[in-house]
Amino acid sequence: MTQFKKGLFTRNMLATAILAPMMMVAGCSDNDGSPLPSGQTPSGVSDGVVYDGYLVGATVCVDENLNKTCDAGEPSTTTGAGGEFSLVGLTDAQLLTPLVLEANENTVDEDTGQPADPNLKFLAPAGSTAISGFSTIIQMKVESALAAGSTATLAELKAAAAADLANELGVSVDLTTYDPIAAFSSTSGADRRTAAELHLINQVLSAQIVDLIADVDVVLESNPDLSETAAFGALVESLNPANVAAVVQEFSDGGTVNDLDSYNADTIISSGSATYEAPVAPDATVIEEQAVQDELAQAELEDAIATEEPPTGATGGTGA
Repeated sequence: MTQFKKGLFTRNMLATAILAPMMMVAGCSDNDGSPLPSGQTPSGVSDGVVYDGYLVGATVCVDENLNKTCDAGEPSTTTGAGGEFSLVGLTDAQLLTPLVLEANENTVDEDTGQPADPNLKFLAPAGSTAISGFSTIIQMKVESALAAGSTATLAELKAAAAADLANELGVSVDLTTYDPIAAFSSTSGADRRTAAELHLINQVLSAQIVDLIADVDVVLESNPDLSETAAFGALVESLNPANVAAVVQEFSDGGTVNDLDSYNADTIISSGSATYEAPVAPDATVIEEQAVQDELAQAELEDAIATEEPPTGATGGTGA
């Protein structure tokens, strides 16, 4: 277990002890905190897929305490074949809460049939049906906007952040719902090439996240008072998806769509391309700055979760 995860475990146990009574109440209430009407139970559903390649045997949870980690007591599930997940019995508030994906020692990447890196972690805005490196960046864009004082709804922020990332990558798909693996199998021509490119871009971003987590472990070990939550947010902010897309485009221009489908993250990272820029792990100062932003964003997230309606397309959380 890395130092990053050891530190998280210690703090998570304390957080769980403090928050468990509140989560028990939240699980039986609607957004304003009042009990559900007699005869009604939470029935919301959040489902979709998780991919680097499709990840099987990973944990997806509702991040109720907004610490970017799956903790005991939070609604969670294990991904199945094709990276599919389904979280059921959710309240309206839970349907508005961000999602977290955590790989573990039993997680398998269906692209290779081999174990995924157990340190891999993704985030996703509430209502996302595709959890990936892309959705992780989008969630951090949402939080940055909240910290900056945006008064838009969570749905509006999610749509704006997804459009912003798509623009950076030069595509026109919603990356909180788009599944490039399925699209590669079901489309042709330019759409199939786009799917192959996006799959490869996401693989590189996933590898970068894993590498940065290892680097941040070192920073946290030397600075035990730093927030692990802020450390993960800061490392996501250091990613440069536009740069990864530019390098993948170099490979795309020189190969067929089947060539692209045969490449992986190491093909790009180890290519020696002069265009590729490896992200730099955040230092203690950057993590401290991220912690300030997190405090602002989390306060706004908590308010939105308590007052807004569930995202469009979500199955209602307080049905009979």
